[in-house]
Amino acid sequence: MRTLAGRLGGPVVLVLVIALAPVVAAGTADAYYYVGLLSFLCVSVMLTLSLNIATGYGGMLTLMQTGLQLLGGYSVALCMLHLGMPWLVAIGVAMVLCLLLSLAVVLLSLRSTHLYFGMLTLVANLVLVEIGEAWVSVTGGNVGLYDIYPTFGGETLSPQAFFYIIAGFAVAAYVIQHNYVGSTYGRATMAIRESNVTASSMGINPTLIKLLCFGLAGALGGAAGGLFALQLGAINPSVGLLDSGLIFFVGLFIGGVGTLVGPVLGTILISVVVSLSRFYPGYNNLVMGLVLLLVLAIMPKGIAGTFNDLMDRRRSRAGEPPSTAEKTDGADEADILAEGVADAEVKPGVTAIEAIDVKKHYGGVKALDGVSVRIETGRIHGIIGPNGSGKSTLVDCLTRFQRVTSGEVRIFGSPAPVKPHQVAALGVTRVFQIPRLFGRVGVLDNVLTGMHGRTGYGLVGALLRSPRYLSQDRTQRTEARRLLRFAGLEHLHDLNAETLSHGQKRLLEVVRAVATRPSVLILDEPATGLTGPELGELARLCRLLRDHGLAVVLIEHNIELVMSICDVVTVLDGGKVIAEGTPETVRTSEAVRTAYLGSGKRKGAGDAAD
Repeated sequence: MRTLAGRLGGPVVLVLVIALAPVVAAGTADAYYYVGLLSFLCVSVMLTLSLNIATGYGGMLTLMQTGLQLLGGYSVALCMLHLGMPWLVAIGVAMVLCLLLSLAVVLLSLRSTHLYFGMLTLVANLVLVEIGEAWVSVTGGNVGLYDIYPTFGGETLSPQAFFYIIAGFAVAAYVIQHNYVGSTYGRATMAIRESNVTASSMGINPTLIKLLCFGLAGALGGAAGGLFALQLGAINPSVGLLDSGLIFFVGLFIGGVGTLVGPVLGTILISVVVSLSRFYPGYNNLVMGLVLLLVLAIMPKGIAGTFNDLMDRRRSRAGEPPSTAEKTDGADEADILAEGVADAEVKPGVTAIEAIDVKKHYGGVKALDGVSVRIETGRIHGIIGPNGSGKSTLVDCLTRFQRVTSGEVRIFGSPAPVKPHQVAALGVTRVFQIPRLFGRVGVLDNVLTGMHGRTGYGLVGALLRSPRYLSQDRTQRTEARRLLRFAGLEHLHDLNAETLSHGQKRLLEVVRAVATRPSVLILDEPATGLTGPELGELARLCRLLRDHGLAVVLIEHNIELVMSICDVVTVLDGGKVIAEGTPETVRTSEAVRTAYLGSGKRKGAGDAAD
């Protein structure tokens, strides 16, 4: 998506296939064979794109592509033969039925891991094949259903004419994939693929996004199955056998999993290989396996994936950090931050988060034992304590990543919601202790993912590129680049986040959090691994956010940083609050000195901060 090839490669290749089809067919004695071969290629491209959306972008391993093809084909056949529906309407029905099946699979597997989800889709595929074989009165058993031909104006369409319709569907499937991936829904899908926890902290509902992603993939699979049945004029249970779907997986891995043009290139390549291997019956699977091994040995991420990596490395070498003259001055900083937190509209001194006698026990271990703390807007609130004092557990409880054993958490005066993404939707954004960027996603797209909760268009608008979508997308991209410029990262906007240095990753995480337009920003040990200049950038950012009315919560071991920028400091030890007040009050607290260094007369925490 970050390159011209990613945006245009798929349509260009498909258009070339469409343009060459009549030439190939007209120049051979067996025109019907080649038209059928090209039609099957386009159907395979659709199914591989469907697989790519679910597995490549959604991270949901699915083994029921041939089952979707079977269900789509039977749906079209039954609608046409028994209900007298036009073939185009029947394809719509097939898409709806496959969509419903996909939604059911996701709902049944919400607690399943990656591998078990794949096993569930395999079971679904086997059940569909078994139904096709056993329900003879409806499906025709192993013989199947036949005499299913598309018509137009009362006349049956020729294979050549119908090929162009199938090719049009394939182009439409590519456009749908492209538009979905480039929208806020696609970015949310990739975020969940990388980390459910981090996505939830951005206000993304993992269940909803999984349903949208897998449902879209299922609908495309249903359309492909219906077209396949119409092109053959028949459908039978053998279509759903797993070996029939090997070409989709091989094509996806050869082209590049999680790339836009990769599935198209890979499917075309493997289809050509399979066509040539027809002269050696029984060796198709062996040939596909050998081709897959050869390609992955040379290009481990597939054709498109390896190309994207090469381009990333070239851009990384060519990219130079902005000069001092290019960096934002004080006025620009204020403008950017004002734009970034424009939705907060919270007056300073308002209680944003309040923990009331919160306890969190793990069996006999009391991680939190009656902690009460109040965090107000317009302040930087530091939370410090020795290792194991309960700092991160407290943050987990405040943001609902862990349930409290007892006590209450309130957000802006109301009881905190149950789910982390619901807490984030209220304006509470968290940056984790360990960098949790979406590594296989671009730097700019990481920031755009933070804007998910501000989406003003629906899935249909995203797929069709509605005027509202185009306007909002343009506005958000401009804002995201301004935020990156503020952090000195704009020159890296087109790189994958995993290529950044540790310090750049930490800054990008904070920028992404600011992009959510939070009222409360929780930073869990953000200074870890930062250099001196990067610490200065972090302190500057925290102060600017506070000056714009945000509540900034800083959980940190760097005592010097905490004492220099915080307005209020809370100290935890053994799951209890042992001190709270201004940095000066905490600095001179004997309880804090004892907690950090025991009762000996060694240099204390307060001295360390001087």
